[in-house]
Amino acid sequence: MRLLNFLPTLFLLIALPAGADALRCGEYRSTDGGMALVFITSSTGYRHNDIGEPEPLWVDRSAAQTRLVMLDDGVAQPIRISADGQRIEDDVVVAYTLRQSRACAIEPSAMDGSCRAAGSHCIAQLPTASPGQAKRACNEGVGAGCSTVLRQLRDAVTAMGSDDIGPARFERPAVCREHTPGHDTAACEALTDDALAAAMQRVGERLQREDEDTLDSPLPAAARDHLQQLCLQHRNGRFCVEVAEQQLIALEPALAVQALQVVCDAGRVSACERTAPLRELGADLRLVPLLQVPCGRYQADGGVIETLDFGDGTRARLQEGAVHLQQDGETLVLRQLGNGDLLGMDTQTGYQRYQPVPGTAQCTPPREGRGSP
Repeated sequence: MRLLNFLPTLFLLIALPAGADALRCGEYRSTDGGMALVFITSSTGYRHNDIGEPEPLWVDRSAAQTRLVMLDDGVAQPIRISADGQRIEDDVVVAYTLRQSRACAIEPSAMDGSCRAAGSHCIAQLPTASPGQAKRACNEGVGAGCSTVLRQLRDAVTAMGSDDIGPARFERPAVCREHTPGHDTAACEALTDDALAAAMQRVGERLQREDEDTLDSPLPAAARDHLQQLCLQHRNGRFCVEVAEQQLIALEPALAVQALQVVCDAGRVSACERTAPLRELGADLRLVPLLQVPCGRYQADGGVIETLDFGDGTRARLQEGAVHLQQDGETLVLRQLGNGDLLGMDTQTGYQRYQPVPGTAQCTPPREGRGSP
């Protein structure tokens, strides 16, 4: 069950020719003005599009091709920087142009063995990272590392409270270590490209398996509490969306909204649109089992599906306290909130609050023990 499709399609970008690196601190804007890259130092910054939360990034210069490491996505994106520092090019947006420069902040140091020090090779290792590596990357503010912690808990790779969490260091290959006898920029480029391609293939295969398996079984409470605290501590947007999803699967809407509010606070408008109506519920932001199929029209404010109709002739049934409604070829799953409203639980209706429309409840009472056909 994927409740909020904030995760973009993962892709590999064809490496571009290397150029002189004269990256400026400040804001670069895409050709159409819709996307910006903002660099606070010569190696750190964020990407934003004015309607979503800023996406933190690093710049990795260890190989022949400079790459943007997108920390929440877990993607290393090849770029080319012009010799005068006025343009940045990639294969998606085509070009960013420097709009406003500013003085660079002090460059943070990268500790030996850290995800930051490994750059693109940290991202390449995350799909097969040890629990120790995943935890270290997460603690360094790498959202994709936090997502790896979630995946490992879900896959039972590690147990809560275990002291044996494996190696916590990330290493660049020998050919990618600057100022060492074995450093070879061309060999490093080939190795980096192959490692990222293999990592993205593993991620794609895992996502396909998850879609097929639906992953609707809730995580244990201790694991969810650990993930919730990581979300609130590190405030990684993509990861907090995943945590919210796990809380909703576990039928904990208040905790789901708390995690999703982090994404709203960071600037994601769609997350705010979902949390605002639910936060208004106060103590009624809880789920109670439905005892019969709802009746009448229910309306949400926005979302993919705004209107739900229950009544004679609709295909709806009760299952484990939820109503399953067949509509336009989709199976919609909804549960009852404490005040009688309905909460969307599936991909199409996730987090939407549906309120009954007065005067529309005209249904034939169901026969004993059955809902609508």
